[in-house]
Amino acid sequence: METYAHFVSKQTDQGIKIFRHHTEFRSTRGAGKAIGLIVMMNPGNARPVDDLLFNKLENSEHETEEMVLTMPDNTMKKVMGMIRKAYKENGIEFPNQYSIHVENIFNIREKDSDKAKRYAKSMNGIDHLMFKGRELLNDYDFVFFAWGKLDIAIERQKDLLEKYPQAIVVNKLNYKGILMNVNYPVHPLYMNTEYFLEASKNKLKVRVIEEAANIL
Repeated sequence: METYAHFVSKQTDQGIKIFRHHTEFRSTRGAGKAIGLIVMMNPGNARPVDDLLFNKLENSEHETEEMVLTMPDNTMKKVMGMIRKAYKENGIEFPNQYSIHVENIFNIREKDSDKAKRYAKSMNGIDHLMFKGRELLNDYDFVFFAWGKLDIAIERQKDLLEKYPQAIVVNKLNYKGILMNVNYPVHPLYMNTEYFLEASKNKLKVRVIEEAANIL
């Protein structure tokens, strides 16, 4: 899989900040129909592969005109690995070309989640960037929620859970060797892959028509 995203840098009351939205994972053979939706907390330290573009975003107001090839961060890498394992465990093959929509509850690029939450709560006049999202589809093959414990955009969280009641959600957390049941979707970096695979059983749709077409 490869990662693509839109980036916007904006002068805020706390300096130049970078926002990432409309992110997606794509097949290395190219983007195809969106087969999945993943919703997490906020963009971490994933950045454009292009060094000149990243430098421009860090030091001035700028917006990419289209999605650009993006260097995934550790959270993205783990999520991509878990999705691959889930497809394998469920005996399902990826289409020849596909994309997976990646959304965040809020969009500021910040690796430190506590600092990101403070930004989301305190920055003024940038809600159009902070909470920008794409129009979500109704026919994803799978939906995966993993935004962690979060007291921001509560209504959006509720709307997502109601819109996709069959979403993959992991509510088990291994905290210092103690297994805990939590009432929020566990963040990928704190998620046991086995718990994810367990939660994903029977929640991945098979595209029979496309598979038949590929065989022909």
